[in-house]
Amino acid sequence: MARVLVRFTTMPRSLSIRLPFSTQDKNVTVILTLEPFDEDFFSHGSDSAYPPDRSQALFPAFVTVQWTDPSLDDEMPIVVRSISDKVRAVALADGQNVAHAAKYPNYATFGTPLEEMYGGNVERLRKIRASIDPDRVMDLTGGWRF
Repeated sequence: MARVLVRFTTMPRSLSIRLPFSTQDKNVTVILTLEPFDEDFFSHGSDSAYPPDRSQALFPAFVTVQWTDPSLDDEMPIVVRSISDKVRAVALADGQNVAHAAKYPNYATFGTPLEEMYGGNVERLRKIRASIDPDRVMDLTGGWRF
């Protein structure tokens, strides 16, 4: 299973995605999940690492793809990213201001640059990591590396 976050300010009017591998694996499932939060979701609390910009309410969405054919294992993360790109393009074409929306770290796919999740907070987070974990013990757990 692979997962990636895309963001909306409102629901897009239409979205159509052709899955070229669907004839190869009849058990492919694609789920687009939208998480509607209150518009004032980021209006309270102090500055934090995420989101790097609290000026606009964004509603997270993520794509989940499941498949059974192991020959698709290398292709599917690319497919998930392309679906995410398509959804973002539809939102932009719909007039939504999501061009620079930060990706939610819990949903971001492997290899997503830290800057796409934490924006201008990356350097501050690296300094915090260096002061609290100079031996980089937390790097042994996996996840994002500062």
